Amino acid sequence: MKKRAVSILVYILAVLLLIGIVYYVTLPPISIYSMEFWTFFFFLDAVVFVSYWVIGLLGNAFPEVVKMPSGAIDLEASIGLKKRRFPKIQIIFTVAVIAFLVIGSIIGSQIFRAKTYSTLIDVQDADFASEIAETEYVTDIALMDTPSARIIGARTLGTLSDLVSQYEVSSAYTQIAIRNPSTGVAHPYKLAPLEYASFFKWLSNKSAGIPGYVKVDTVNFEAEFVRLGGDYIRYSPSAYFGKDLMRALRFAYPTRIFGNVSFEVDDNGRPYWVAATMKPNAGLFGAMDVDTVIILDACTGESAEYIPSESPDWIDIVYYGTLVCQKYDWYGMLRGGYLNSAFSQTNCVVTTDDFGYKIIGNDVYIFTGVTSTAGDEANIGFILANSRTGEYKFFSVPGAEEYSAMAAAEGSVQQYRYSASFPSLINVNGEATYIMVLKDASGIVKMYSMVNVKNYNIVVTSDTQEDVFRRYKAAIAAPAGSVPSDALTSEDITVDEILYITQAGETVVYLKSDKGVFRTSFDEKLLFIEEGDTITVRYLVKEDVTILSAFEVKK
Repeated sequence: MKKRAVSILVYILAVLLLIGIVYYVTLPPISIYSMEFWTFFFFLDAVVFVSYWVIGLLGNAFPEVVKMPSGAIDLEASIGLKKRRFPKIQIIFTVAVIAFLVIGSIIGSQIFRAKTYSTLIDVQDADFASEIAETEYVTDIALMDTPSARIIGARTLGTLSDLVSQYEVSSAYTQIAIRNPSTGVAHPYKLAPLEYASFFKWLSNKSAGIPGYVKVDTVNFEAEFVRLGGDYIRYSPSAYFGKDLMRALRFAYPTRIFGNVSFEVDDNGRPYWVAATMKPNAGLFGAMDVDTVIILDACTGESAEYIPSESPDWIDIVYYGTLVCQKYDWYGMLRGGYLNSAFSQTNCVVTTDDFGYKIIGNDVYIFTGVTSTAGDEANIGFILANSRTGEYKFFSVPGAEEYSAMAAAEGSVQQYRYSASFPSLINVNGEATYIMVLKDASGIVKMYSMVNVKNYNIVVTSDTQEDVFRRYKAAIAAPAGSVPSDALTSEDITVDEILYITQAGETVVYLKSDKGVFRTSFDEKLLFIEEGDTITVRYLVKEDVTILSAFEVKK
């Protein structure tokens, strides 16, 4: 009996050791709503099953061990396993678990729970011209994409001789808005922490930690390395053992299902890891959405958990871009029911293939176009989603989808073979407008482009943001058909002077009259107007400038 007890103990300890090692490496959540947990479960199930047969095979391979009366151990009998009975019980249990998972998955599928998927979000209709403030100048718009930020960030680290051999910049940049404490105005940045360059670099630097992070100004295309004073970053995805970020989160919150984890800083520049936790809303695994948000101090490892609506307002990314788009796709496809989404697809819409970021006030918003399922390369509008609160707004602005606008911008300078970044969306004189950068093959920004959403034949490019903005405003002011007739004012004026001004290849005409100055783009009919003529004009006042939309010479 003593030998049997020892054998049982050894067997249990060996299995527990294996379980512990696998858990320590894979870190699955202890939750029936996680596929990672069930993967871990089936691994354990296989371990028990295989270990039984290994013991049986050893007993058959060495029967003399089993038959030795003096001190020999019957490996099967000593641990209480009876041939055939235990495997049958295990197989029945395993089949029951599989059936449970299959039923739970089917119950939570879109076929049966289309309404649950489509009602995860509440989309508010909004007016673009009134909700999105008119852009007065474009030098404060974040246009840098992540690939460009990586290039500039790596160059910044390369100038720091004491760090470049030990650390590297993480490729995972986070778009955030950092509020200036003195002015209260937020400025857009992309952040990336340093990482240990290798396991051995971690060994030699773990006592000190990671000294800082890279902060890239996405407006001015500048980067700086922020050195931390006092505590250094000790919890990181590139650290090992207890200082590994996901291991620290898992041991602190063993039942939570983690979604996106981003690197952010508060308004004082202190670094944190922000982790969204997920939960299903349909069955076992269906309609996954954010449940809570956990912040972990990157220096001390202290953490706190909040519901999103009560989280600190310096947090920017809780609802990350792919989740925002996925939830809207569920809403757009399934609000008419699953059968409608699978067959007739009446009124079904989806987001376009990518998304961008826009800073409004102190918050980061994720925006993307909304298009029909017909794939006609046109948007029916846009959505803006607050990435901290998850609130959605839809703007009905029909026009070109983002990739068509990018292609139009690239085509206007096709001789250079520049590639366009995913655009930002702005309001110029009430017109929805894409603005983007054009980069060369090495990822360096060479030009800027603006494309009208409703009419992507209006494409303007230039070497500077200020110039492209000025030229674009002149371009959209020109066509008579671009302004609704009921918005125009009609009046007779006497022409005192006509000025033709050419700037960066664009000719703008100014008519000085007894009623003020009127601006318009060049039209050959203007050549037949002379000083002293009386003409009837239709115009619109924008940004304190009177824009001439149409004219007629009085006879």
